[in-house]
Amino acid sequence: MDVATFKTEMFSATCSLQRDMHEVMAPVCQQCGLTLQQLHVLVELLRMPGLTAGQLSDRTGILRTNFSSVCRKLEDRGLIERQRSRADKRSLELRVTQEGRALLASVDEEVNRRYGKVFESEPQETFDAIVAGFRALAALTEKVRG
Repeated sequence: MDVATFKTEMFSATCSLQRDMHEVMAPVCQQCGLTLQQLHVLVELLRMPGLTAGQLSDRTGILRTNFSSVCRKLEDRGLIERQRSRADKRSLELRVTQEGRALLASVDEEVNRRYGKVFESEPQETFDAIVAGFRALAALTEKVRG
């Protein structure tokens, strides 16, 4: 496959994935009282606790001008908390609270309820191939970013 075809396919696949994830996850988020952006923030913080707001904004791709509102809503609900950094007392780190973890568990239960049979019917090789593809795409994206 030449580079031009690859770029076209990558763009198409990215757009399709984004649309598909929205169609699959938006109803789950709505049922659990979250937006997709809020879910993304919670999942990233669970994966990488202690990020600053700026770091988390960059990782989630949410503009900093919008990010404070997303965080404030999660904080107001008691789903995340800010803590002073031990390494840099001027910095605030974000963490998922127990309430946030419980809500993420509810999201996971709802995903399993709605889509568990589909996941169970797929062979492990499918998941392995998808994860390998995501990792390769992430590595390529890092190179493009420079």
